[in-house]
Amino acid sequence: MKALIVKEFRELARDRRTLAMLIALPVLLLVIFGYAANFSVERVQVIVVGPDAETVSSAIASNPAIKDEVDITRVDPTLGDADAQSLLKGQEANAVVVAKQFDGAQAPLTDRMHVYVDGSSLFSAQATQRIAMQLGVTQPPTVLFNPDLKTSWVMVPGLIGLILLFIGALITSIGLVRERETGTLEQLAVMPLRPSAIILGKIIPYFLLALVDMAAVTALGVWLFGVPFVGSLWLFSISALIFLLVVLGIGVLISSVSQSTGQSIQMAILFVVPQVLLSGLIFPLDAMPLGVRWIGYILPLTWFREIAQGVMLRGADLTSLWLPLTVLTVMAIVAFGAATARMRHTLTHGGAR
Repeated sequence: MKALIVKEFRELARDRRTLAMLIALPVLLLVIFGYAANFSVERVQVIVVGPDAETVSSAIASNPAIKDEVDITRVDPTLGDADAQSLLKGQEANAVVVAKQFDGAQAPLTDRMHVYVDGSSLFSAQATQRIAMQLGVTQPPTVLFNPDLKTSWVMVPGLIGLILLFIGALITSIGLVRERETGTLEQLAVMPLRPSAIILGKIIPYFLLALVDMAAVTALGVWLFGVPFVGSLWLFSISALIFLLVVLGIGVLISSVSQSTGQSIQMAILFVVPQVLLSGLIFPLDAMPLGVRWIGYILPLTWFREIAQGVMLRGADLTSLWLPLTVLTVMAIVAFGAATARMRHTLTHGGAR
């Protein structure tokens, strides 16, 4: 028994990757996820419009109870109630305050304010409602895009991305490792194919299966949970295709640097878990410290979740979603470039790491 225990410790000492996962990784995850685990949005972005916008914005900014919780990003007296939805659809702010004109006698300021809230940002919407109550606004806020603030409406678009991420990264990462373990990687090395062609050949089956899964989970999300789909199906589909290319490319990259199925699964899980907690799927990005938030910004699921929520709930168009779509496109190019380079190195060295 003693000899077996000593032998196992020696094996662990030689496997530095597993040793690092056992010792350093738990501490790192605790620190990062501990800072990320926050549901309280401390500041909301507000646009003030309407004939008396200047007066209302000054009153909000000088109110000691809420001035540290409200960030007034724009004041425009030329806009009104009819413009609130378009402003929130483009995510220019979390809320729009419409300041009504005086009607004869000087009505209290809180009687002349109407608040429109973006319900697709669940925690920001709840924070805005709380601030409106503190301010004493007479009319209840109007919640757009998710009137009942249903959690499922906000979660399902992100869960679609998470399912695609799980399938793309975890399942694909096993593919090349299987070739190495069965000894057929050397056959790939002598085939008259470019590394990019080999990668395409490896991922196309997973890509097609993931497309079927995407259609199925989207349809089920709309049907079972009543999640609306008010935007462009084409924009959603193109964004999902690009997102799939990102995660499949990363899956191949993980596969090419792993020596065993166990290693590839470990690395894929390390890739997937941060996406769950740092992408805004569970904890709002606005509530995270800046450093942790920037980690979220480099995760593909962060950007696909923003697109999916924008298209499905708000009916956002390309002019509103060009940034996340561009980021995903760049990620796809980088992921496939890195996977191709690594595949070329692997095939050149006959499957050795």
